[in-house]
Amino acid sequence: MGVKKIAIFGGTFDPIHKGHFYAAEIAIQKLSLDKLIFVVAKDQWRRKNIIQANPNQRLDMVNLAIKEEKSNLKTRLLNYQHKFIIESSDIDIRREGKTYTIDTINEIQSLYGIKHSYFFLIGADVALDIHNWKNFNDINNLVNIVVVNRKMDRNILPEIKERYNILTENLIDGVSDQTSTNQRLGWSNNGLIKNHGGHIKKIMNYNSVKKYISTKKLYGYE
Repeated sequence: MGVKKIAIFGGTFDPIHKGHFYAAEIAIQKLSLDKLIFVVAKDQWRRKNIIQANPNQRLDMVNLAIKEEKSNLKTRLLNYQHKFIIESSDIDIRREGKTYTIDTINEIQSLYGIKHSYFFLIGADVALDIHNWKNFNDINNLVNIVVVNRKMDRNILPEIKERYNILTENLIDGVSDQTSTNQRLGWSNNGLIKNHGGHIKKIMNYNSVKKYISTKKLYGYE
């Protein structure tokens, strides 16, 4: 078996949305990945915003989105080179006590093997702080840290450009407005969000995820 390229895409995914999948697609195509793993965080103690959905609910939504991408020809974005290469992981949810990225990376590598080439996908906001994370030097040695930006390159600060590999892309209109924060606000506002221009538009998400949110009454949805 040759060396495979495996990316770890971690986060709370509160909730998962199409913006996450477009970012994943950028990474899959530009890095020629063999596998991308959505690792759903149990919590993020450095996070300022309160996580609203519980870990199992957030994992459920990730799995629903993956299933819809895989099965629905109208929404399939990630059938890259005729193979579906995205999966989810609950290793952070199952781990006892406070969980750190270095623990996640070590566990992923123990599952898939240390001889592969590993990438750790982060957003530009995380890139400003990741050097303060526990065992950052070990993280930097074990994986290739890649910043996936859903906006254009001019939004990346110079210090981030100097440190990390940057992937940017012109995305389909409206996708860059689809953040988890906007999604949560939108669900408490009858499914509507404001884009960067101040215009009102509907939430863009997978039908299965929207149905799950409405059924579970998440994010203030009534």
